[in-house]
Amino acid sequence: MAWLGFITFLMIYWCFFMAAVTGRLGWGLLTGWLVPILAMTLSFRSGMAVNGLMVLICLLMFLLCRHGLTDIRMWNTKQRKRHSVLFCVLYMVTFLLMFYSLATAQIQGYLLNLQGWGSENLRFWRLLLTIIPLLALNYTYTMMLYTAIDRSILKKRELVLLSCRLFISSKSGIDKGIYQGYFLEGVSNGVTYHFQMTARTYYMLKKETSLRLQIRTGLFGGIYVMELDDPEFLKRVRRRDRHDLKVGTVLFLLAFAAGIFIFWHL
Repeated sequence: MAWLGFITFLMIYWCFFMAAVTGRLGWGLLTGWLVPILAMTLSFRSGMAVNGLMVLICLLMFLLCRHGLTDIRMWNTKQRKRHSVLFCVLYMVTFLLMFYSLATAQIQGYLLNLQGWGSENLRFWRLLLTIIPLLALNYTYTMMLYTAIDRSILKKRELVLLSCRLFISSKSGIDKGIYQGYFLEGVSNGVTYHFQMTARTYYMLKKETSLRLQIRTGLFGGIYVMELDDPEFLKRVRRRDRHDLKVGTVLFLLAFAAGIFIFWHL
């Protein structure tokens, strides 16, 4: 059990580090699937039951959602087709699995039982306080799963963008907002393409006015860029990469030591 908790703790650190390095909030939100497992390992005492189904669900959903984020440098999902029935089914399944995992963790004593599961103190307003955040969070998870399915079949082609403009903005399009993202706008054959990108990709390409990209088009029409290996691009972020490596190594060692202390000495 200590080893499971230790590995889960390091995975949570890795997700938050990726969120900081890439500028993608989704990496931090992805840790929601690991919270029930971490809570179980921290609260586990001799004689307590281990819910293997909950662990399996959380790990499987974590890996599926992660596939919707990993290895993508730039992405354009705004124009891809939205299959409403499929999206709704994914949303409901994701919500039920997350709700089951959190409720199970509370019932079995891994998490604080605010709702009063298994007692006469269960109140509707307490249940509502749990459901509302989950409804919002599960939209993000559903988008990750939808992207994972979109990436299941990819067709590679080349895209040449002219009049490129890179900028930092909120998703609503204004210069300042709660969540800042990195964006690219370019024209190809009279069509304007909009890409969102990681922070590292933005600093690689911010001086470019034209780009030749090897893109992959997904099953539903999403466009993804997973390779940017030009030596000149890599040179521009060399200092940033070295800084991230140093900071990441130090933080990893601290997280490693903290995990050993928490799971073997407390």
